[in-house]
Amino acid sequence: MIFLDNKRYIKKLGKRIRSIRKAHKMTQLDLATKSGMEENAVQRIETGRTNPTFKTLLKIIGALDMVIKDFFSEGFE
Repeated sequence: MIFLDNKRYIKKLGKRIRSIRKAHKMTQLDLATKSGMEENAVQRIETGRTNPTFKTLLKIIGALDMVIKDFFSEGFE
């Protein structure tokens, strides 16, 4: 059985969100507004300080105009 380092994957998740957000030329405030979140919540997720719920992750992915399959297809090898 492979041990998964949760903190590492939470940080990777945040970096993936930040990368896509920047590629879309969005600020953290833009993403927060579009996903119905507070800006500081986006900051905590992007820096890996908090683990978003699945529901929150779906809001973020939707605000980035993506589908979940495409979000996870890259950057999580």
